[in-house]
Amino acid sequence: MSENKSQGERHSSSFYPFDQRHASHAYTQHYILPPETGPGNLLDPVHEYKYMGRTDDIDTFKRKFNNEVFRFAAGCMNTRTNGTIHVGVADDSKEMGFCHGEIIGIHVGRRDKIIDHFNQGLKAYFGEEAEDAKMCIREPRFVEVLLPDTTSSNRYVIEVDVVPIHTVTCGKEYYIQPLSEENGWKKGTDALFVRDGASTRDLLKIGNARELKRALQNFNDNIRILDTRRKSMEGMSTLKKNSDQGERLKDLLTCGRDTLDYYDNYVIVMNRSHPEQLTHLQFLSKLKIFSALDFDPDSAVSGACKFYRASRIANLHFPTQFQDNPEVVIKNLNLHKQTSWVFCNGRHDLDSESDRALKPSDWLAKRASEVQDTISFLCKPCVVQNGRCLVIFLLLSTVEAMNDPVFETFMSFYKNLGGVQNILTICTEDNTFQKWKSFIECRCEIDITRHCIYELDLSEINGTILKMGPHNQTSGRFLPSTGSSSVCLEPKDEDIMTALKILCENECENIFDEDSEEFKEFKIKIEEEFYRGGKAQWWNFYFADKPKVKDFIKRDKYEKLKNMVKSQTKDPTSPCVILNLFHHPGCGGTTLAMHVMWNLRREFRCAILTDKTIPKDEVALQVKHLMKCGKSEKSDETPVLLLVDDSEETENTQELQNCIRRTVDEKSSSPLVIILNCLRSQNPNDRYRNSVNDSVYITTELSKKEQDLFEDKLQELKENHKKPENFYSFMIMKSNFSKDYIENVVLNTLKDQDINSKQAQLLSILALLNSYVAESAISLSLCEKFLGINNVLYVRETLEQKMEPFSTLLIRFKTEEDGTYTAIRILHRNIATQCLEELDKRYNILKSDIVCNFLHCDLFFKTEMGHDSLMQSIQSMLITRQRKKEGDEKDTLFSPLIEQINTEKDGKQIQEIFEKAASRFEKSASIPQALARHLYLKEKDFAKAYSWANNAKSIKENSYIVDTLGQVSKSELKHKIEMAKQQKKALIPEDLEAYLDLANKATEAFQRAQDLAKSSEVPEFEEGRMKKQSTYNISGYMGEMDTAMIVFEIICRLPFFEEGDRMKRRYMQSFLNGSMSTRNIPIDDNECSVQLAGVLQKYTHFLTTLRSRVKQIFDFFEIYFIYMKERNVEKEKEVMNRKRISEHFNRYISLFCSSAEERSSERGSKPTLSLNMEIQEHRMFLEENKADNFPGILQYLEDSSGQKIQTIVESYTFIHQHSEIKSNKDKTNYILANIILHLIMPTSKFVKSIKYLTDLLKAILQDVGTHHPYPEPYYLAVLLLWPERDMIDSNIKIYVNSIRKSSHKQLSHLFRKRNTIAHFYLGKLEGIKRLVPKSVLDNCFSSVRQRNALWQSADIFKEKLIKDRLLRVNGTIENGEAYIKYGKLKIPVRPAYLGGVRSGCSTENVSFYVGFAIDGPLAYDIQYETYSENQGEEFDRSVQASSS
Repeated sequence: MSENKSQGERHSSSFYPFDQRHASHAYTQHYILPPETGPGNLLDPVHEYKYMGRTDDIDTFKRKFNNEVFRFAAGCMNTRTNGTIHVGVADDSKEMGFCHGEIIGIHVGRRDKIIDHFNQGLKAYFGEEAEDAKMCIREPRFVEVLLPDTTSSNRYVIEVDVVPIHTVTCGKEYYIQPLSEENGWKKGTDALFVRDGASTRDLLKIGNARELKRALQNFNDNIRILDTRRKSMEGMSTLKKNSDQGERLKDLLTCGRDTLDYYDNYVIVMNRSHPEQLTHLQFLSKLKIFSALDFDPDSAVSGACKFYRASRIANLHFPTQFQDNPEVVIKNLNLHKQTSWVFCNGRHDLDSESDRALKPSDWLAKRASEVQDTISFLCKPCVVQNGRCLVIFLLLSTVEAMNDPVFETFMSFYKNLGGVQNILTICTEDNTFQKWKSFIECRCEIDITRHCIYELDLSEINGTILKMGPHNQTSGRFLPSTGSSSVCLEPKDEDIMTALKILCENECENIFDEDSEEFKEFKIKIEEEFYRGGKAQWWNFYFADKPKVKDFIKRDKYEKLKNMVKSQTKDPTSPCVILNLFHHPGCGGTTLAMHVMWNLRREFRCAILTDKTIPKDEVALQVKHLMKCGKSEKSDETPVLLLVDDSEETENTQELQNCIRRTVDEKSSSPLVIILNCLRSQNPNDRYRNSVNDSVYITTELSKKEQDLFEDKLQELKENHKKPENFYSFMIMKSNFSKDYIENVVLNTLKDQDINSKQAQLLSILALLNSYVAESAISLSLCEKFLGINNVLYVRETLEQKMEPFSTLLIRFKTEEDGTYTAIRILHRNIATQCLEELDKRYNILKSDIVCNFLHCDLFFKTEMGHDSLMQSIQSMLITRQRKKEGDEKDTLFSPLIEQINTEKDGKQIQEIFEKAASRFEKSASIPQALARHLYLKEKDFAKAYSWANNAKSIKENSYIVDTLGQVSKSELKHKIEMAKQQKKALIPEDLEAYLDLANKATEAFQRAQDLAKSSEVPEFEEGRMKKQSTYNISGYMGEMDTAMIVFEIICRLPFFEEGDRMKRRYMQSFLNGSMSTRNIPIDDNECSVQLAGVLQKYTHFLTTLRSRVKQIFDFFEIYFIYMKERNVEKEKEVMNRKRISEHFNRYISLFCSSAEERSSERGSKPTLSLNMEIQEHRMFLEENKADNFPGILQYLEDSSGQKIQTIVESYTFIHQHSEIKSNKDKTNYILANIILHLIMPTSKFVKSIKYLTDLLKAILQDVGTHHPYPEPYYLAVLLLWPERDMIDSNIKIYVNSIRKSSHKQLSHLFRKRNTIAHFYLGKLEGIKRLVPKSVLDNCFSSVRQRNALWQSADIFKEKLIKDRLLRVNGTIENGEAYIKYGKLKIPVRPAYLGGVRSGCSTENVSFYVGFAIDGPLAYDIQYETYSENQGEEFDRSVQASSS
């Protein structure tokens, strides 16, 4: 716009919304933006304009662009103010012929080149502070510039927003190196830019040295003030007021009613839409639009009109077509029947001069009267009834001037309707509303705020309107959102979430005409399916919500579970939490969970996890997608309630929880995802008591109140259904799971039947599957083929008819496993179990008979729909053992089916069953493995067992299969020894050779199993369908240890190694140590002894390595149990293993170490022991007290008396002082023992000074360097050299990195299944006393029954006793990694709990407690800095302490 244009022809323009990427905003060419501004409250952005429209060369433009942008950005960051630089807007250059702030726009070729150059420039300009700049400077935004007639100019204003986040910029100064155009675009000198009024100034350009010094001093002084102001303003900006605009929108659309019935018609007035808005205009199809006045000339091709016509009919008109007699117009234009879409400013798709869009001034002169006539027509009483038509101004773009055609249209409606009573304005952005409001106040002197919607996203407006009744057509599906609003769940979104079944707010609504017979029949069908034994559907709850219908039966735990879910949003501790619902199979646990979800569907976004085969990371992404559906970047989150159903163990759910924590955005005041984990269990009460998560349990025992509710419901069912007594699942619960009732039902159904018929065979097979495998079924098509039902086109016998009278026990249902198909199962698991008992008792049909018949039938193994699921069910039935930790009644050696067949009189059939199964499942290693286990455990047929175990190994070699090979040999060894004992048979050479041969084979297998356990193996199938091993497989170590101890016992029985003879015992020790050959052993001169010695000679290598191998195994278990803990502990099994290890260790010590009495006796006979013998005696003492290794010494942290650790220190002191060779292992053990003695008995005379220990440690560290293969030296470095207030060892960071590398090298195979234990925590005291042992913290809670639960959930760090002892330090999260800060030193720490660090790689200030584990320092209870005024004093103190 030239300077000689009159001021009256210029219009002001509003800015694009700050720090947004997808706002529906465009600029109009030659409109004027407000003047450039200087810093204000720091959050309101300052603005700077640059034209740059005369630079044609793209490379020069990119350099100039970066120079100007980063100059401006650095100024904003140094002044801590938000800001936007606008490129393509005229600045003060008068010679350009434009006004200051005039929108011109520039032609943009490839945007990606500008963006790429911008991103590359961050490092070049900001250097080491590039990461800060990246977090504060947004990527360029290209805002379209329209011509005054609203058509495209093909120009853009390029904008860059700057947001100097307090957590990033606090305390920092930002120097840049701008390029010099005069110097060939080479780097210039450093520059320090600040915002000075409305301009950006380089302080370093001040020529006068004194003024420069003063300016820099002022700058430094102001930085702290600006940081404080910035922090305060950011804190204030996070406080969002609650919006009631969702309710206001409903009131304005319905005139205070619940449905859209009040207004007969709606007239929509809209301006230019933006592409991203179109998907949120579905509500237009919901409204009864009489006419739409559209000011977008491209609407028919790419705008709202095209979108509307994709689903509804609309006739396209011009204002001139309304200038006739109303009756004629109504008839000709088909008004009242079809929507009239009126183009009020031309139509470009018609390509005629008369249809071109006009700029506002021309429109007022040439078209305004036509539109005013149309409005007058629409407001005529003969066209629409007064007060029954609502005019909605849908402002999809900002109205920038009072001469805008849309505003003129408002004034016409205002005049014709006599006010704003029947006018509603919907603004998609706040700045749009503010301008609109000011224009109306100026012209009409009224406040239209109460008649406007401006705080809701367009998606929320869309969902809220679509949700409203009446539903005279199939409507959309809705999810709850903020401000009592709703958003629409698009079918495409639902398709993306393949693992989830979404429960919407309006589930089941608007699908049927509920007065129709069709609906009544459907209702009866759904209810009968459910009460007979089908799974609950949302329809069941929907029906129960209807008037004159009794409520859905609420179990006693309903309210507790519901309140537990709702309470999670009040005091959140995590972005994703788990609530457990433990329940007996078939007692209604899933139904209870669904009932709670149904009644919370308007507060939570609810979904059921239906596909557990999808990787957890992908499920987490789908959950995040559900959480974000229909929301913009600025919207608050609505929590998700996710039901994980039919789960039998918790680890997969915990893994899902961790994946969700890593995936979702955690910057929320409430948990984003609540997992309702529904777990079947035979012992729900026990699992409830032992759960570390909030939990509820229900059982098969109904309370009196529940029984009364079932009785009432039965009376209702009798009124509406035929034969409700056949609703067996309902009746079972009503009878309080009476076994007599179930027996009676099955007895009456099965009596006097042809048990050899196909129908009876199918029933028995289904009973077998449903008794032993939850959720098992057989496809309908397979059942029909088995029964011989022909698929005749017109006349077809149903399966239910064919299965009479057994059909009353069956139910068909739809399943989506392996594709969608119909499947058949027995109504209730208890009925299935009773069928098997009745078949056995009445017809003598054993379970083994049914299994053999099942496996024999080829039909069931043919590939068709449901095949994979059926095959998994069969294998699970045969090989999945019971596990108490998974809720079963007991641990079993075999699957429950095989266990029970073993008790039948024909238990020998098990081998036949497994052999047949192995032929059916040729690729399964678990079937031959299970057969091998049966053969060696039950049949004692070791040869066959070994053959089948080898068969399994040939299919798949993993640690479990190979361990079975070792177990076969070990069991045969024990069996032979036991048989010899029973026969009182003396040990002969042939037996000894057989024993050692078996022991050698077993040991080789167990050692191979140990190696395989270190690899990332796929577990055996018997651990359950869709499950994975939660524990590290130590069976190879246990097996080798057991075998070695058996061999030691055999060796002790040899006549020349008799244990009772001290000298012979010495011979045995020397032989097994490899220091004495069989030739040097005194042997009785008889043939048997000579031959026995010959056997030993043959197995010398095996026997002489046995002791060292056993010692290595004991050392492994010290590491396994002391350095680490199981993620999901099987307490009983671990206690049993540790007891077994302890017994073996005691026996080992008795064999290879002298007792205290023996040492005393020897000392008496030899008063002057040699120095080496004394050293050896001390080492023997250390070994028998498990203090000869690092983890063994750590155990003595729990020795509160200190007597034992003092003796250990005394022994190490003697060794350290007198041993010629001082190994690093002895030194590290010596230092650790002293540290523990310092903490437990600091006054002991044996304790060494910390300086002495530190000097010794530093010498060790110099010797081993930074790449030592073992982590123990670095662990001591972390303990002793950890920074203190006045002592910071700069090498500590190196040692932390070293401990991480060395522990990973040595223990990475264990880290996959176990978590490391922090044996020390950083406390508030100084010196060595700042190390707080975990045992001390445990003692604080010695009376707490669920102490382990406190540790597992991290709730222990909320306890005052812990807070009083431990020091909370401050640190940062950078790129997803945690660091602790000590001045300028940053030490990496690992979060102790998964999910402790938020996703998104945001750089944040945090605080946490520090623990020291064998893999390095750990961060506990990570708390993100919130910058609130009420921030805790302890955090402030810890910041000072850790940074001093």
